[in-house]
Parts: sequence; structure tokens; C-alpha cells
Amino acid sequence: MKFATKLLLLALLTSCTSVDDTSNRRGVPSKISSRDVYLENFQRAENSIVLLIPMSGPHKEIGQNVLNACVLGNQNSNMDIYVIDTNDYSDYLQQSAFPNLKAAVGPVFFQESYKFASIFQKVPLFSLSNNVTANNGHIYACGLSPQEEIETIFKYLRKNRLHSLTVFVPEGDFFKSVSLIIQREAVKYGMDEENFSVVSYDSEANFSDIVQNSNAQAIFCFEPVQSTQAEVFTLSSLALSNSEKWEGAMFAYADSEDQREFIEKYKKVFRVAPTVISLAAYDVIKMINESSVTHKEMFDENYRGTLGNFRINKNRGLVRDLKMFKIERSEKVLI
Repeated sequence: MKFATKLLLLALLTSCTSVDDTSNRRGVPSKISSRDVYLENFQRAENSIVLLIPMSGPHKEIGQNVLNACVLGNQNSNMDIYVIDTNDYSDYLQQSAFPNLKAAVGPVFFQESYKFASIFQKVPLFSLSNNVTANNGHIYACGLSPQEEIETIFKYLRKNRLHSLTVFVPEGDFFKSVSLIIQREAVKYGMDEENFSVVSYDSEANFSDIVQNSNAQAIFCFEPVQSTQAEVFTLSSLALSNSEKWEGAMFAYADSEDQREFIEKYKKVFRVAPTVISLAAYDVIKMINESSVTHKEMFDENYRGTLGNFRINKNRGLVRDLKMFKIERSEKVLI
């Protein structure tokens, strides 16, 4: 098993931005100190972060993308980041090996959150998962979640007096879990059986025909649909992944000038596009750094991020201020 590795941010950033060095633009650290030397340096650091990401195995590309974002987020900082490969780490991993630890960032996958939370018990663990059920104890889910998006959509429904909604759900556990979130929000809205319904269908069903038969003012769907009288809502990840097919659909998202600047810088440095998980990681790293410099409490403070303004409530977890967008001519437009 590998020990955790100290990330030398300056060396990593230099290796990625060098014009002449094309051998490794995607950011494998050119220098890694030995564990003993690392711990000596680590003990002198005023504050440090453990970064829990897959750096090997089938999901290493995701881990590298997150690592890249953390490199940018930790520039001009005295904060040390200690990288732990969640796919290959020591069985004897203990928090006591990390003095001056301020927080743990990660893991990427929800199912790993509780395992690492049991190791890092005395610091907040900012999971990059979007599963909000991770918000208990000292675990805080920081990924952009369907819960946040759906809550914002229902605010839009109320504001625009859209009182009836039909949800079209294909086969699959993820779609069913999102449907349950929508049902809970519909109850809060006061929608009864006349005004709210869930229609399930299999992959062979004629989805467009089913939708056209709906009399609801609004529909929520996971597949593109055209030529309907109802307002169409979906998740941002679906609409943005294939905007040409989602013409007219609305969704909740966190767009900002900070996000556009970060994406441009990320592409320039690493020659690839960042993922939404990377945006979340960047925001968390910046938040931890800011609270360290200002000596403010991390919780219940307002922060400006690439995924919108946010705060972390000790009971509710991360709360973002999302906005409503609509796909028009294959572009997202603020409503």
C-alpha cells in the first residue's frame, strides 16, 4: 500500500505550465518528498488539508481533474495539501499522522465518505459527493446536488404560479431517487394528486407521445422533449451536456464570472476542461484558505465561489444560491 503523498504545488504548477515540457502537462508532481521528510515539514505547517481522491485505478482521471483544481485553488497559500489515493492507501492510515490538520476534502464518491470520516474524526470532512444525506456528524456534501437544483426550480414554480407538475421517470435508480426528491418538494408546495403526478416508463416507450398527453402546466423530465405546451424542467447536467436537444428547457445552475474565469485559466494551464466536481473542490479549497487567513469560522460564513455564493451550515450542510437558466439557441440564458 502506498503512503499518502505530499503535493508540492509549485513544482506541479510549473510542470503543467511550462511551454517546453510536453511530457506531462496533466500534472503528476515532478518531485515527491519521502514520507519522513514530508512529516517533518508537515509538522511545521500552520494549517494543512488532506485531499482524498482516486489517483490510480479506473477513476484516476477524475482524481487528476480535482487535483488540478486544488493546485489553482491553493496558489499563494501557506497551506500544505496532503494527497491520499483513495484507490490505494495504507491500511494503517490515521489522523494522528497529520498534525495541524484543518480539514479533509473528498472523497469523490459518496459510499467512501463514512469510511474516511471514521479515520478523520476531529476535522470537518468536505465530501465532493452530491449526495446530501452525507450531511451528518462532521461530513458535509459539497457537490452540486439535485436537491439544490430542485429546491430552486420549485421556488421558480411558486413565483410564476405554476401549480401543476408531472414528472416523467425512466428506468434507473438515479432517476427514481431524483423523483423522490421532487415528490417531497411537491408536498411542501402543497400540490395534491390532481396537480402532481409521476409517470414511469421503460426505454422502449414512446416518450414524446406520453409527454404530449400531459395536461400539466410544467413537466420535469430526464430526456429531451420538443413541441409541448408545458414548461419543461430538467437537471443542469443533462441540459448542458447536450444543449442542442434541450431547446426551451429550464434548469437551476450556478453561473458566475468567477466560474468563467476559472474555466478559462484551468484550460490554459492543464489543456483540458474542468468537471463540476473540480469546481466544487476549488471552491472548498479557497474557502478553507480564506478562513485560515482571516481566522474566521468556516461555517455559516458567506463565500463567493465558481458555483455561486455559498455557505456551509453545520446542520444543513452546503447551501448555494442558484439561478434559473433556459436553453435558447443551444446556449444557456439567465431567466
